[in-house]
Amino acid sequence: MKYRYLLVDNDNTLMDFNLAERKALMETLETCGLPVDEATCTAYHHINDALWKALERGETTQKLLKVERFARLLERLGRTDLDAAEVAGQYSNHLATHDDLLPGALELLEAIHGQMKIALVSNGVSAIQRGRLSRSPILPLLDAIIISEEIGISKPDPRMIDAALTALGCEDKAQAVMLGDSLTADIPAAIAAGIDSIYLDHRGQGSSPATYTAATLAEARALLTEFLHPVN
Repeated sequence: MKYRYLLVDNDNTLMDFNLAERKALMETLETCGLPVDEATCTAYHHINDALWKALERGETTQKLLKVERFARLLERLGRTDLDAAEVAGQYSNHLATHDDLLPGALELLEAIHGQMKIALVSNGVSAIQRGRLSRSPILPLLDAIIISEEIGISKPDPRMIDAALTALGCEDKAQAVMLGDSLTADIPAAIAAGIDSIYLDHRGQGSSPATYTAATLAEARALLTEFLHPVN
């Protein structure tokens, strides 16, 4: 089996979102005069994770999520003097400046570029993703960028995958593979769309419904290079 099209998630697959998020959150808390401590960060993470899971289940929208996570945080902190939308704007501005890559991300794309067409497929906020990508060396290596906020669909909806395949000009799904770190978004989306998948198992969870599993991006690169089918 040979692949000609790679679909790849961004956050915690290519970019180190955990690091970028922490930097941006600390900067936002300081800017807004909120407690810059682990308790506040932990509270935010619990709220944010719950809302993203709700988004994957179709129970909220990204537009609401962006502000609601800070509205809940401010409520928990008792800070009724601050406007959640303004805090959310500060956070977005800070996060858009952090483009930290995970080890092996650039090397993987450089090895595949010119051999396979590559589409970034992200459940991210448009301004944040575009801002980070504009600063990143991976941008010239991408043939298409599909961001959920821009098309109104989020993984695991398979239409995200279909949009990426269309953007790449892929007519045979057997030639496409999805690389991602999420068993609730990336891998289910690929399965529902009828394409193969590679689960990036950072946390060593082991079994997954993905076609392949790789513990690191270096392993994923080695796996992909076994199936290269040069683009005409």
